[in-house]
Amino acid sequence: MDKKVLLSTTDNKQIMEVFQALNQTSDDYFFILDIKEDSCFFCDRVRERFHISSDFICPAGEGLRELVAEEDFPLLIEDLRRIRAGEKKYHDMEYRWYSKDKEIIWIHCRGTVIYDGEGSIRLLVGSISEVNGEEKRDRLTGLHGEGRFALDLGRLLQKKHGAGFLLLIGVDDFKEINEKYGIESGNTLLRELTDIIRECMLPGMQLYRLVADEFVLFGQDDMCSAQVVELFEKIRRNIFRHIEEEDYRNFYTVSGGLLQLPYPSADYSELVKYLEFALNEAKRRGKNALVAFSREDYDVYVGRLEIKEELRKAIFNDYEGFSLHYQPIVDAKNYEIRGAEALLRWDSSRYGKMPPGDFIPVMEESGLIIPMGSYVIKEAVLCCCRLKKVIPLFHMNINLSYVQLKKSDVLQELRNHLGVAEVCPENIMLEITESGYIETDPAFRKAMEEICGQKLRLAIDDFGTGYSNLRYLKDLRADMIKIDRSFAVRALESDYDYTLLGHIIEMAHSIGLRVCLEGVETEEELVRLQRLSPDYIQGFLFGRPVPEREFVEKYLGSGAFKTWQEQAGPGEGGKRTRGETE
Repeated sequence: MDKKVLLSTTDNKQIMEVFQALNQTSDDYFFILDIKEDSCFFCDRVRERFHISSDFICPAGEGLRELVAEEDFPLLIEDLRRIRAGEKKYHDMEYRWYSKDKEIIWIHCRGTVIYDGEGSIRLLVGSISEVNGEEKRDRLTGLHGEGRFALDLGRLLQKKHGAGFLLLIGVDDFKEINEKYGIESGNTLLRELTDIIRECMLPGMQLYRLVADEFVLFGQDDMCSAQVVELFEKIRRNIFRHIEEEDYRNFYTVSGGLLQLPYPSADYSELVKYLEFALNEAKRRGKNALVAFSREDYDVYVGRLEIKEELRKAIFNDYEGFSLHYQPIVDAKNYEIRGAEALLRWDSSRYGKMPPGDFIPVMEESGLIIPMGSYVIKEAVLCCCRLKKVIPLFHMNINLSYVQLKKSDVLQELRNHLGVAEVCPENIMLEITESGYIETDPAFRKAMEEICGQKLRLAIDDFGTGYSNLRYLKDLRADMIKIDRSFAVRALESDYDYTLLGHIIEMAHSIGLRVCLEGVETEEELVRLQRLSPDYIQGFLFGRPVPEREFVEKYLGSGAFKTWQEQAGPGEGGKRTRGETE
């Protein structure tokens, strides 16, 4: 194939004319790589400067071999393979070309993918610039950048028994440092940190600056994890010593992610991904620490991401697979049903029936709890409306997430649904779980004041398992505390805990609070716990969470079921299972 065929088949003659015009006003060199035809066209000056016989080469892979340094050629081919496979949409590398006289010249090659009319990858179009005889360094720190790091690591990966380690170091809360003290202070910090890490480095180690506040230390020696940990601790100590010498003018800490080499079945991009994960884990666990990469932890993390995506799809598809189940709450004196707790269930098309403890935390972390909370409130209020016709004083317990209260107007939404369903606020009990946020977050406190002002009732869920603080009961003006099963079990096993639970219930009653014991499962448990005089009991002994139809039929009796059927109509009272639509 000649040059004219390339231009006609790709319809890029005008592009090349522009490139040739740019060639007259720029020191850069321009190229078009035809992915489909495996051919490459360079502007005229490439042939004049570099070791290439023609400005058009085909096939491109073999033609580039005479141009690219032998050690760097496999790395270039791998990058192009990833572009062809659709794994990347750009080419951005620093590597070495041969000059016309076979001398080494460092170049920075950048290209962008262009698609054809059918959406397939067709071209890689870009430019090549020389970098002053050697690879480009970061101006702020004087360190090599990611391009050189990719080359050095790529060479190690080509060796069958290449050993070493990668230590990714990041400044904790660097964005806040820039915002508080200014960008110049942040730059000074990065220069100082560079010097500190260099002081701690051993011979043979190399340091690179990847992005912003992240540095990667690359050692090709066979150091064990304990030795790398000690190296990181030395860096931390030297940072603190420097901060002391500067009279705490700019206080900061660093976290680190560690990956031992060689790592099986991993290329450069995967290793960097694993390093970033390890660093982020260190920051998630409290910062100012080092975390070694764990494949098990990474797989759990990826699994949570996949669950999040399935949740997003299900919510977008009209809450497909979600339904509410209801568990009876009974009067502790006569065992009559007084209400129910609405509990979310998910029958996923991919995962099957997933426990709430697995998917609800993912929804809270991702913010998906906000649209899901809307679904729960609507369905639970409508159910309460129907069950009020059977039990006039029936109350529905609805769990609220801290995320809902802080990031959405969930109370206005609840008011709207109560108005439509003609349900009184007194029939709704909102359950919140104890949390350290309760005491410090103004938005949370404001929401609690609105709950009280609208005559909605409030329960503190899982009391005794979280940040237990009796002052919460006064500040939040709760109506009920729900004692978690784990607390009740301890009371059944220990006289001390039994006495303590009794005092808690007495105290609650003395300030007008009612108490619900959760998780009562056997007659023996009931007999002993009932002596402590709780107000309500909830647990498998009196009923497991079930869909609304089954709740009425199983727990309220045939007469109530007939009345309920007249209210519910088609659709079984709001129950939705996988594949159903309204």
